[in-house]
Amino acid sequence: MKRHIINLILFSACLFFTVSCHRGPLQSKYKHIGGYVIGKETCHADESQDYWLVDFTYWADTPQVGDTLVLNGRTFNNVLKINGLIERFKQIGLPVSFDYQVISSTKVNTTGCDVANPVTYPLKELFIINQGEIR
Repeated sequence: MKRHIINLILFSACLFFTVSCHRGPLQSKYKHIGGYVIGKETCHADESQDYWLVDFTYWADTPQVGDTLVLNGRTFNNVLKINGLIERFKQIGLPVSFDYQVISSTKVNTTGCDVANPVTYPLKELFIINQGEIR
């Protein structure tokens, strides 16, 4: 009887390790990217609805996911627009990081502006999951 129990335990342990080893590496459900806040669009009277512009060049190995934009005479090469930026991150030059799953495949034209002389940029959009300040 003892031998039967020992065999059952050994079989269960082997089965456990076999199943757990064949799962493969863990895959993250999102990607992470860092950049600098460089500006914002001006489209809505309620500024909380405006897009913010982020240049994603904080880390040297960041893939090219954004577009080139000339803003105030300066060229930025990996820019995306973001909606829903936390209020304390709305500072030009602030390094910020984002977790995301989706970046629009095409440039997004901002529509429905309700201010005189809106300033908008046709850029791809990053859809935020989490956001944080880089320190």
